[in-house]
Amino acid sequence: MIAIYTPYHSARLKYVLSYIFREKFGMDYKLFEEVAQVDQSFKVRINYSSDKIENFLHIIPEGLLEEKGISQREVRLSKRNENYFLFENKSDPGFDLFSAVFYCLSRYEEYGDTNKDMHNRFQYTSSFMWKNAAMQLPLVDLWLKDFKELLKNNYGVSVSNSDSNQLNILPTIDIDSVFSYKGRGLLRQAGGFAHSIVTGSGDELLKRLKVAYIGAKDPNDNFDYQFQTLNKYGLKANYFIQVGLHGPYDKNVSPTNLEFRKIVKKIQAEGHVVGLHPSYHSDSKYDIIKKEKEILENIIDQPVTDSRQHYLKFSLPATYRTLIELGIKKEYSMGYSEVPGYRAATSEPFYWYDIEKEEKTSLQVVPFCAMDVAFKQFLKLNTMDTIQHSNEMKNLLRKLNGTFCFVFHNESLSEHRGWEGWQEVFEAWLKK
Repeated sequence: MIAIYTPYHSARLKYVLSYIFREKFGMDYKLFEEVAQVDQSFKVRINYSSDKIENFLHIIPEGLLEEKGISQREVRLSKRNENYFLFENKSDPGFDLFSAVFYCLSRYEEYGDTNKDMHNRFQYTSSFMWKNAAMQLPLVDLWLKDFKELLKNNYGVSVSNSDSNQLNILPTIDIDSVFSYKGRGLLRQAGGFAHSIVTGSGDELLKRLKVAYIGAKDPNDNFDYQFQTLNKYGLKANYFIQVGLHGPYDKNVSPTNLEFRKIVKKIQAEGHVVGLHPSYHSDSKYDIIKKEKEILENIIDQPVTDSRQHYLKFSLPATYRTLIELGIKKEYSMGYSEVPGYRAATSEPFYWYDIEKEEKTSLQVVPFCAMDVAFKQFLKLNTMDTIQHSNEMKNLLRKLNGTFCFVFHNESLSEHRGWEGWQEVFEAWLKK
């Protein structure tokens, strides 16, 4: 039991303390409003106030956890001995750990941000992590590792499994377009043929003809390969299926297509999680996502509780509130499609805190740190450099007992349209 004296018994503070001590450390804590109430029976006594108290571990509040709502803040990371700190001060850890964790996990900086991209998304270039060249560091995980060591060295308190050097691999796969060529209506099929002819892509035209008229396997239908490879490494994946209406950014075949439905059911039968990929068209609208969720539930004949926004198109707090209302329990959009790294400064799942309502919610946010298109299309890396870069990320996460959650697309495993060789990256990402 950890004793914490503080005059600030806010919902924000309780959220952070629950995350650190109960969820991450497996410990309990008790809050006290009076110093005199904290007796000597507590092995660790924390003073979260401005006043120094003898024999208490002192963490000086920055003020964030006392506030309500959003205020304009210029946030800057400090760097000491290769370590980064947020809200640096003369606390025993060197900074206000509780406010720093809250700022990162709550996604405080995303509220009210007006510098959106063409898809109305928060941009990685607006992130304090990017501005301080720390995007590749799971800062929250690093801070908590250091805090564990402080508790162990100063108070003899050990956190279970804190030094096990275990890496958790969490593969997630987005199905934006289950087929490259199959399952299109006459107009879409004709348009595809015309595009191949106009662009002079003979190889593309030949593949399209073989699939359409000879019965060749569609390149995007590489699910048997996926299942075999995942089984090889003893892993199950989370699949996110797009079932929305066709549009400029929504390219999947109709969910009424029998072959499409057969693949979704096979994913389920293989023991993988089937989640929803709300369409770009839905734009976080309740009625549209509800309909798409019902379509997918009709296919798998069970409730859908996992979700990732198509194009990672979400805004806070609106999107998350909609998903909660629709019964979604886990949300997987917390990351960037342009760069690898840690959008919420952690590799680990956490419960979303609704800042406007000042309450912890039931929605668990599962962040990812690597996406196939980030390396190939935006960073322009080849497969060898991508594997090297991601191995460096995995090596750090292994020291932190972290989670390497990544995103792949079935198109990226198709071995065509420039994705030749990327199955090698997929397998490298599955290795512990």
